[in-house]
Amino acid sequence: MYSRFTALTDFEEKDLEKLRNCKVAVVGLGATGSVIAEHLARHGINLLILDRDYLEENDVYSSNIYTPEDCQDSIPKAVAAEKYLEKFTGIDSRVASLNPENVDLLDGTDLIIDGTDNLETRFLINEFSKKEEIPWIYTAAIGEKGYSMFFKEKCFNCVFDDINAGSLETCEVAGVLRESSTAAASITSTKAVKHLTGQTVEETLDTVEGDSFQVVSSGCDVCRDGSYSRLGSSRKTVAVCGENKYQLDTDIGAEGREKIREQGKVLSDNEYVLRSNINGKEISVFSSGRIIVEANDKGHAESFVSETIGV
Repeated sequence: MYSRFTALTDFEEKDLEKLRNCKVAVVGLGATGSVIAEHLARHGINLLILDRDYLEENDVYSSNIYTPEDCQDSIPKAVAAEKYLEKFTGIDSRVASLNPENVDLLDGTDLIIDGTDNLETRFLINEFSKKEEIPWIYTAAIGEKGYSMFFKEKCFNCVFDDINAGSLETCEVAGVLRESSTAAASITSTKAVKHLTGQTVEETLDTVEGDSFQVVSSGCDVCRDGSYSRLGSSRKTVAVCGENKYQLDTDIGAEGREKIREQGKVLSDNEYVLRSNINGKEISVFSSGRIIVEANDKGHAESFVSETIGV
């Protein structure tokens, strides 16, 4: 199965054994994360995969591992990904949003890979990486652009902390060319394989166009002072990828779910997620207690849930 890999001049049979003994966390299973997970699974690398969202029709375009049937049934990405990837390696899947309360799920991994859609989760990964001394790889794709950077000594917070997340383009508005997201994911996967087999990986920001940029860590609260404010914070309402979508960590219980069924038009209802349209706004309630709702801003999201469910 791996004869093409071991025939490469930079890899040997012993490298294959190293990969099989590794465990990598892939956080986010969208256009980049799902491709990364497939690449690494086909190398025999054991995976911890996490994603908070369910599949929608547009995910068929973005990824090779999801089927139209999975998307029609609103199957969580982590569940659908495990079903596909477990043919190749060991998979530990979690339908979860990475946050300060569950970030210790990443303990014991040899490498963390970002396939997320927001800066806040990346800042959290960076702090965990620095604190636990586990390297990670940043991956991003938007429009026709794609980026990848390996972090071990350098610090993501130094580079991005001054950026206003609200000023960044989203995949909902700018779109994502699947070839670009796949290329970015492939760059990241190559870096992962090289690092896990003991090769040196440069800490440069690389693009799908072939450019490579040196990034300077100037020294910040995270890497200079060991201040991990995000690791110590509580979960909160955050914007997620998609036009006017917000996630709330509020467990509404069985009574709250029943209110949603009664007040809206149910779009899907399975063991993982209840999706309903209430007064033109879609609300999704996950079995773990998370809620994703359409709203104009964070305050409207919280008000909508409170008015609808009475919490």
